[in-house]
Amino acid sequence: MQINKWTVFSAILSLTALMSCGPNVVYENTVSIPQNGWHKDTVAIFKSEVSDLKQAYHLLLEVENTDTYGYNNIWFFVDAISPSGHKQRDTIDCQLANNAGQWFGKNSWGSDNFTSTHPYKLNIRFPETGLYKYYVVQGMRDSVLTGVAGVGLMIIEVE
Repeated sequence: MQINKWTVFSAILSLTALMSCGPNVVYENTVSIPQNGWHKDTVAIFKSEVSDLKQAYHLLLEVENTDTYGYNNIWFFVDAISPSGHKQRDTIDCQLANNAGQWFGKNSWGSDNFTSTHPYKLNIRFPETGLYKYYVVQGMRDSVLTGVAGVGLMIIEVE
């Protein structure tokens, strides 16, 4: 299924609007990527404890890229592992710029880095309590991907 780029952009804008209203963030962590690049075998690891099975959540990926990043998107392979060991792999395409090369996301004043937020899983309920682990690797064709400063995972409650 091919997703229209405007649909993705609209989803990003909607998520940004949601986050500006102050949702309850239950987990947020960012892994810094070395300046010399992100090797395709290097894994960013996130661990989050879940105790409320009735609450719905949005899981979001955060990408921090420099203005020297060579593409307008980035692919991720995300392995989610439940407390009982069930593994689910997702392939996520995050649009970082439009076709004209204008970066999406926020740019801190005086910084060459742009931070954007992308939907990973929306409106989900966890099936069991305990520690969930997320393993994120870059899925681009480059063995060593440059221009990515960090990748993060945010989990927010759906209001």
